[in-house]
Amino acid sequence: MTMRTAIQSIGRVLMMSTLLLGNTQSADAAALFTLKGQTLEAKAVSDSEIRLSVIGWSQADKASALVAEYQKYVGNQNHAEFAKFLQAQETLGFLFTKEATGYSVKYAWQSDGVTGKKMVLLVVPALKSKNPYMWKQRNEQAAPFTLLELSTDGSEQLLHTSLDAAVTVNLQGQLELDDNAQTPVFARLRDDTPYYLRN
Repeated sequence: MTMRTAIQSIGRVLMMSTLLLGNTQSADAAALFTLKGQTLEAKAVSDSEIRLSVIGWSQADKASALVAEYQKYVGNQNHAEFAKFLQAQETLGFLFTKEATGYSVKYAWQSDGVTGKKMVLLVVPALKSKNPYMWKQRNEQAAPFTLLELSTDGSEQLLHTSLDAAVTVNLQGQLELDDNAQTPVFARLRDDTPYYLRN
């Protein structure tokens, strides 16, 4: 290898490293917020960490289309068809546990209430479906998704899921849990957004 060839190779490596670093920083910067905490649902304390990042909210037309497909799914219970539809939707965030891979957010909305923000997210595949042995109780539901609802409790966000509650369509045509107040808390999360990305 000549000196010129070696320099060109080093230059290409440096350029690729710069591009990869830039892409990583862009991905981090794209997150609107990140929450981190623990769930009591894991068998082992070492597996209890939950991390949730949201990078965007559902556009009105896409949200309406998803709710319409959900209502169709409720009627026909075609799990494979609805799963295929959900997978084709834009990814709006990610939820990670101690499993090797995470869950993708495919539907997301928020509203401001008297006690703070309420957020509803739909993730695929369904929670606990990737490593059923990690959890105290398995997910026995056939639904290919899980709906998450977060509500403010002081400095924490309480995470409830459709594993313990029915999903309903509210008066605004949005998916939410039927009775969040009576639903067990799946996880307690705190703001883990890097300081330079906070509003």
